[in-house]
Amino acid sequence: MKKLVALISSVVIASQAFAFATKNVNEKLLQNFKENFPQAEQVYWKESPETYTVNFVENGIRSFIVYGKDGNFVSSTRYYQEKNLPYYLLINIRKKYPEKKIFGVVELSTIEAVDYYVKLEDAKVWTTIRMDSEGNLSLVEKLQKAE
Repeated sequence: MKKLVALISSVVIASQAFAFATKNVNEKLLQNFKENFPQAEQVYWKESPETYTVNFVENGIRSFIVYGKDGNFVSSTRYYQEKNLPYYLLINIRKKYPEKKIFGVVELSTIEAVDYYVKLEDAKVWTTIRMDSEGNLSLVEKLQKAE
């Protein structure tokens, strides 16, 4: 029973914090977000001293967007699977690593650049590669799987 009360209290406190954060978000920014991401679900806003961050899911893709207090885009992070990777990058990966399976992708975007961190796997090794929007590829890390 104590665990249930603690859980309910945590949910109430979290929902109040969420409501507070959303109340503080610029109304124009909220409207702009709703227009640009009409299918967004599980939307959570967080305010920090210089930015607003929105965390949401759209079409099965978890995304985070950081906006400046002026409402301008700062950066975004998206987490997705192989099927959402641009084809020209997918072709480069399959050419360079034909024996590996793509486990997941993290896409980091700013005004200046888009970088993709792709986690690959085979029976023995996890490999992380970085690709830029031009398809340039570099190795980030290789980790042995536990036996």
